[in-house]
Amino acid sequence: MKGYQYLENDFFDLCKTREIGRIPMLLYIYLRGLYCRFQKPIFFCFDKQIKDHLCISQSTLSRARDYLQKRGVITYKSGKGTHPTEYTMLGTVLLPVVKKTTPYRHTQAQRYRQNNDTIYTSKEILKKKVGIIFQGMSDKDRDFLKTKGIL
Repeated sequence: MKGYQYLENDFFDLCKTREIGRIPMLLYIYLRGLYCRFQKPIFFCFDKQIKDHLCISQSTLSRARDYLQKRGVITYKSGKGTHPTEYTMLGTVLLPVVKKTTPYRHTQAQRYRQNNDTIYTSKEILKKKVGIIFQGMSDKDRDFLKTKGIL
């Protein structure tokens, strides 16, 4: 289910012991969702978007961010003008574990073949391959085919 966030490890009890109130907790849950969406601990978000989604004022948002930063769960650099605010989620027990994303099916992994055989040079390896592939027919095989009338 897209957009679903599971609050594990007794999230609300941990917030209570850290004395995180309801508005900062709401903001933190919102930022956790963005963290899971972007799959990175550092991301950018506009204040207007957060205010609209959470239905809070700018002063409430500022107080909640300051409170979360004092509690050591996030750090932020406020954006000025048309620049978004940079949020950094600090690794605590309140933060979910983000699984590494799987690569697309159509992209091939860049792998390199490693040649551990250092005795032969590359030309000697090619000579050995050519000798095995283009071996030809032996006289015994040729005589056998002549007796069958194929050759």
